[in-house]
Amino acid sequence: MKAKVNKEENLDTFKRVLKYIKPYKIFVIFSVIFAMVSVVFQLYIPILSGKAIDYMVSPDNVDFKGISPILLQIVVIAIVYAISQWILNICNNHITYCLSRDMRNQVIRKIQVLPLSYLDSHSSGDLLSCMISDIETFADGMLMMFNQLFTGVLTIIGIICFMLSINVTITFVVMVLTPLS
Repeated sequence: MKAKVNKEENLDTFKRVLKYIKPYKIFVIFSVIFAMVSVVFQLYIPILSGKAIDYMVSPDNVDFKGISPILLQIVVIAIVYAISQWILNICNNHITYCLSRDMRNQVIRKIQVLPLSYLDSHSSGDLLSCMISDIETFADGMLMMFNQLFTGVLTIIGIICFMLSINVTITFVVMVLTPLS
């Protein structure tokens, strides 16, 4: 019974958080898009490095004409990756800042309508300290979620896709053995 109540409370909390995020959905969409771009490029650079290594047979036998376009690709992809990470962080920081600002304003509005008897029985410093601390903790959690959840899930999906494109058998072996280890 208690687990069912917790699931319902968690779902209600999640719905309230989504309601707070809704005005900033365009930034969430941009965050997901730039997370995808950065993950794909982050995972593609090692593949290009492997292709460049294939042109190196020995110290005296290196095909520089074959390596040069690959190195150029790596540089361009690294630049685009860095720019996408920068924009991703801007979007995530904007969402988090706006969420915490909106929550602080809402709490301030609620404090302004509290009965005087409540305000007299509690010190205003404690009340404001709790409010600020809770909202900042929430904002930090949201920022971590945006930064790590999107990129983490997309990285796992991207790794599986790239592995499947390289070798299906090895991908299957890795997917079976990883949970066992």
